[in-house]
Amino acid sequence: MLDVRLFFKALALFTAAAFIVYAVTPTSIDFLLKLLALDIGLAMLMPFAYPSIRGVRSGDAVVVLISESELPFSMLPARSNAVASSNGRRGNRIKVKFRDGSEEDCVVVSYAGLLAPAKVKILEREIRVV
Repeated sequence: MLDVRLFFKALALFTAAAFIVYAVTPTSIDFLLKLLALDIGLAMLMPFAYPSIRGVRSGDAVVVLISESELPFSMLPARSNAVASSNGRRGNRIKVKFRDGSEEDCVVVSYAGLLAPAKVKILEREIRVV
């Protein structure tokens, strides 16, 4: 899930870069204000771009989709019901570990959103007969 800390880290990094660029170039204060505006804009975009750059990593919470059909919208954010055991990107196979300790192969469907963890789809599900 997206983290507000990422915004503040990006804001600090881009602000430092803006001040360094302003310090080494002989320009007016107008240029500094433009750099700071660019800095804030980039920092605001970073939490939305970061999940696609990062992908799904081992230890990330994921939601496992079992059926093909999904509701077009949901009232509550999705709850995680598994944890990724390997790294992957959209369309790649990853191992997912469930709360009961079992592991399954899944395909990454989407990355983490603002309030929801990444979504994966089970490739094959073993049916255990007791």
